[in-house]
Amino acid sequence: MELIKKGAEAELYRIMYNGRPAMLKRRIPKRYRVPVLDERIRKTRTRREARLLERARRAGVLTPEVYKVDDKRMEIVMAFVSGERAKEYLLRTEDVSLMREIGENIARLHSNSIVHGDLTTSNIILSKNGLYFIDFGLGAVSRSIEDFAVDLVCFEKSFIATHSDIAEEGWAALVDGYSSFSEAPRVWKRFEEVKRRARYL
Repeated sequence: MELIKKGAEAELYRIMYNGRPAMLKRRIPKRYRVPVLDERIRKTRTRREARLLERARRAGVLTPEVYKVDDKRMEIVMAFVSGERAKEYLLRTEDVSLMREIGENIARLHSNSIVHGDLTTSNIILSKNGLYFIDFGLGAVSRSIEDFAVDLVCFEKSFIATHSDIAEEGWAALVDGYSSFSEAPRVWKRFEEVKRRARYL
């Protein structure tokens, strides 16, 4: 196995699975948590992420195909997606039209009650087949306008920090793409409320 990434929640390995290139995501134990609670949290998040990946695919958003879920080892084996992260692509090209497409995909997620939970340009891959959304480890199924707004507030914060040169134009393109969601006006109204609350915390 080749370790690709080691994050706070999980380790990501590139492997071969049944003769196919694949990624293995393994949730690592947290020593500061009570072991029984830690196991329950990791198992719940492993199962939930696998379900969200499949739910997003059914909604028309490209995600890695899930090959296997092992909630004893807290692992998900999924298809390897070849391509460039949106982060590097945008830093290299400043192609703001991509943000409109990202907005359209987020609209599909939210209209199908999917909150990603960690929207960043690092969690979107440009493949020859289109845009793939990855890492739903902090995601959830929700119909809450508040949850959709928080999803976008977190994305805006990371987008501005990473892509300051195209922040205004790029975010405007995302807003345009997201308008395909019927609840978009309510979400943007709550988006502004969430931002105001955050300023006073």
